[in-house]
Amino acid sequence: MAMLVVINCSLMIAQSEMDVIKYVQTDINGTARYMGMAGAFGALGGDASAIKDNPAGLGIYRKSELVGSMSIMLQNSTSNWKDMKGNDSYGYGDMYKTGFNNFSLVFASPILHNENQSTGLLSSNWSFGYNRLKDFNRTMNIKSGASSSSLTDFMGYFTRNIPYADLKYTSSYEPFSNNNVPWLSVLAFEGGLMKEFVNPSNQTDHWESFLNGSETVTPSYFLTEKGYLDEYSIGWAGNFSNMLYLGATANLQSINYTSTSTYSELFGSGGGFDLKNTIISKGTGVNLNVGAILRPTDFLRFGLAFHTPTIYAMNDQYSATLNYDTDIKSSISTPTDGVNEFQLQGPMQVNASAALVVGKKGIISAEYDFSNYTGTRLMNKDGNAEDYTAENNGMKDMLNDVTTIKIGGEYKLTDNFSLRAGYANMSVATKAEAQKYMVKNTIRTDTEYFLHNGTNYITAGFGYREASWFIDFALMHKILDEHYMSFNSNLLNPEYAVTPASVSTVTNNLVVTLGLKF
Repeated sequence: MAMLVVINCSLMIAQSEMDVIKYVQTDINGTARYMGMAGAFGALGGDASAIKDNPAGLGIYRKSELVGSMSIMLQNSTSNWKDMKGNDSYGYGDMYKTGFNNFSLVFASPILHNENQSTGLLSSNWSFGYNRLKDFNRTMNIKSGASSSSLTDFMGYFTRNIPYADLKYTSSYEPFSNNNVPWLSVLAFEGGLMKEFVNPSNQTDHWESFLNGSETVTPSYFLTEKGYLDEYSIGWAGNFSNMLYLGATANLQSINYTSTSTYSELFGSGGGFDLKNTIISKGTGVNLNVGAILRPTDFLRFGLAFHTPTIYAMNDQYSATLNYDTDIKSSISTPTDGVNEFQLQGPMQVNASAALVVGKKGIISAEYDFSNYTGTRLMNKDGNAEDYTAENNGMKDMLNDVTTIKIGGEYKLTDNFSLRAGYANMSVATKAEAQKYMVKNTIRTDTEYFLHNGTNYITAGFGYREASWFIDFALMHKILDEHYMSFNSNLLNPEYAVTPASVSTVTNNLVVTLGLKF
């Protein structure tokens, strides 16, 4: 067992282009009215959560408002890996959680005019809001049948020709403190999961799996994710002649994410290993949103908004434990102070929308969101991107720019009671051929990655409104489709190719919003 030491990780780059998606990919979340119409509110406004998409919607308010929303989430993840379905009969993949979606305070301030004046700046409104942009919470259990692909093959390839002496712990040498040695290689060496090989023809030295090439393994993977992406904002919007609404918000975002994963293999000849990884990510970011709504007639509205890229200051902490049963049964752990500090520049977003108001009875609204994921950038903590040149180039090659289309409707059965429904689709964020590359000096030991295959939302809701208060309910059914890869086998010989697992995460959110008008 190697001793724990303080590690200087300033040179040990740990982030990869496949990691940024979970931070920059937000969700359709907010008030019950907003979610009941699948978030298609860009041209409508007058809703606390609509302000985060198009700040001009704040200018629609005629009365001040205090609003809060609570949600109940029920989630289930299922998988299919080499015709083996994830075992949910023991509760793996099921999650139940309650929480708050948003809390907002809106001050509507009419401008004093002469009685007959109806042009110019008619109102100047302010908002102070909190919105949960994303809930990271998820569990899943992925199992496979017998496979010829073993993580030990990747470990041997990844270690390549690192000398034996650089991997071996002694009383005077700690391999985890060597900035030229990846932690994954140290774990594999200590666990006896790879062997040194010398080619007699040219005397070249490298590492390869300790398994016989014809031996099969049975892999499995268990993941628990926790955390959130929250936004706190202050906004202003003005109503100009009841025809043009302009607004802006300044936003502070907070990331708090923890994942605990265990990748396991049972060897066909007996024995096996468990590799447990823990990642704790925290970050704070700022951005600015500006928007406009044009109301050329009483029944037609158009919206346009622009979100600047969010710049996050991030702090990631990594640790891992390998439990192995090879020649002996034992375990080895990495240091727990493997830290990476960096900056993340999120995507720029453009939001275009239109809405049709059918008398006093109905609304039909549509929205198109564009996010340039390929413009996402990693930088060191001083804002220099040179250390992440390969990762930033990789994001252009591995990621797609993402579009989200939202369609929603509302119909008033009475002056007080309304029904709502909506649908939204988020396009595929990763290219089919996307791969996770781990740099040679990384402290990361989690080799797995997920490819995003699209997200669909089906929503419904209803609400009751009085002059001074309202209550809304919504149910959102979200389906997230992904492919899970245990490691990047494209770097290995074809016989070791990993078959991806299909993963579907279904989330049902029941949301209730209570609001007071004054």
